[in-house]
Amino acid sequence: MGGSVKVFAAEATGPIKSKLHPRLSTGAKWIWVVYLVLTAACIVSYKICGMGWFDAFNYSMTSTATGGFATESGSIMTFHSPAEEYVCALFCFLSGVNFTLLYSSVVGVNLRQLFRNSEFRFYTIMVASFTAFIAMELVIRNHYDIEHAFRSSLFQVISFITTTGLFSDDAAKWPHVTWVVLAACMFFGGCSGSTSGGIKSIRGVMMLKVVRNEFRQILHPNAVLPMKIDGVNVSQSKRVTLLAFIGLYLILTLFCAFTMIAAGIDNTNAITITLSCLGNVGPTLGMEIGPTMSWAQLPDFAKWIGAFLMLVGRLELFTVLVLFTPAFWKEN
Repeated sequence: MGGSVKVFAAEATGPIKSKLHPRLSTGAKWIWVVYLVLTAACIVSYKICGMGWFDAFNYSMTSTATGGFATESGSIMTFHSPAEEYVCALFCFLSGVNFTLLYSSVVGVNLRQLFRNSEFRFYTIMVASFTAFIAMELVIRNHYDIEHAFRSSLFQVISFITTTGLFSDDAAKWPHVTWVVLAACMFFGGCSGSTSGGIKSIRGVMMLKVVRNEFRQILHPNAVLPMKIDGVNVSQSKRVTLLAFIGLYLILTLFCAFTMIAAGIDNTNAITITLSCLGNVGPTLGMEIGPTMSWAQLPDFAKWIGAFLMLVGRLELFTVLVLFTPAFWKEN
């Protein structure tokens, strides 16, 4: 395998790599075009909604990069503008889609390709179902009006699932069951080949297909059951890697959360801090440190753990953790 392809395989997020063009440099340019077009459109949209140019530039870069940094400590909630919240949610959602798929669907004027893609469907269904559930909870338990409930739930679900971390409402005041849904958003993340973190939606699709195949194998022990995603066969080695990745992700989550709980950090905070760092999300959930609060009050050791988890999560676990194996140093 050529050096450029190795670089692509190392940097592209997710278990399945797809290229736009046989030449890697050409494909990278088109991905840059997608990113720049999204950013420019986001800047103009924010400006139309009433933001100043400075804030429009900053919030567009943090929305399309799903970074989460803001010019105000109150995030986008500072502006009290429903239009800006909808714009932010839209561009964060688009930035959570695989850029390769987005480019080929839009430039080829083939939106059917977008909706036929199993990862995009999984991602969209998660956003829609989680939004509907949280909106219902906010209407029934917190007595929000329907539009406010829909807007707040949609914004927070997209912000968490794309690992952007911006906020338009204080989710710490929401029913606790909604925290479980938002934690699931942190865990899954957006699509592979996007700017979002988490385990990636494609692994959720693969996980469901592996479970389905296991049920079929029990019913038909002698059957040979291939696993295909969008017509592409997933080899046995990739299935093993999938289970290893998710297993390691859960082990890291449990170990680090247990360490923080043992040191006296609130249970909910400890678990969501770990998930937030591993997925590069930003906010946490809980009463002691809510999604609108600073992490400054955390003890130093928790900040070191968080910094390590952010690095490991951004580089998809194995790339960093292999450095800590004796075999790596012996063989290299």
